[in-house]
Amino acid sequence: MSSFSQVQKLPSAAYDNKIYAKFSSKTIEKKAVNKEEFQKEFGLIPEKKTLLVGFPLPLTEKNGASLLEAILPGIEAIGVQLAVMGIGTEKYQQLLNDFANEHHNQIVILENNDDNLRKLYSASDVMLFLKNNEDNLVSVENALMYGIVPISEESYFPKQLKDYNPNQETGNAFLYVSENEWQIFGAIVRAIENFKFPYDWKNIAREGLEGI
Repeated sequence: MSSFSQVQKLPSAAYDNKIYAKFSSKTIEKKAVNKEEFQKEFGLIPEKKTLLVGFPLPLTEKNGASLLEAILPGIEAIGVQLAVMGIGTEKYQQLLNDFANEHHNQIVILENNDDNLRKLYSASDVMLFLKNNEDNLVSVENALMYGIVPISEESYFPKQLKDYNPNQETGNAFLYVSENEWQIFGAIVRAIENFKFPYDWKNIAREGLEGI
């Protein structure tokens, strides 16, 4: 991995004045306020039971944009919402713009600024981290501080992420074993299945908040 990250370390959700409502591991239920307000502000259907998937990094090969492209049909089919930062290469920006034109209630492409980035962190239920580099590492740590459950390859960030085990009720992420679209999509489906149980989901998110 590169030894230098261009991604800024953010404050935790408990101290961020730019999000809709501050929250901590003890008040994690307030994360739902951020999600609802984000959905309203950016034109998504305000539905708390729909998983909101965030992608906080530029849409480039370095950050796994080609893998995101590969899973877009699956994202459409299972009805999750997708929020991405609107920066990256022309190819992937056009791809997401075309997808958004067809599915405007399912995806939002955010203007690239600090306020929007923090709102994205405050609202997302899960985030995709599809490559192993320093920018993704910093973004993983940011995500945990905002009560987000990461989705990533299991070997990328072993110090930060532990795969959720429903039998032991431990773990702070949904991890897959190899870098391909089927594995990624499978991890998203596992997240959806567990998201159906709000109490358990809060515990998964809380474990990330308390462990970082």
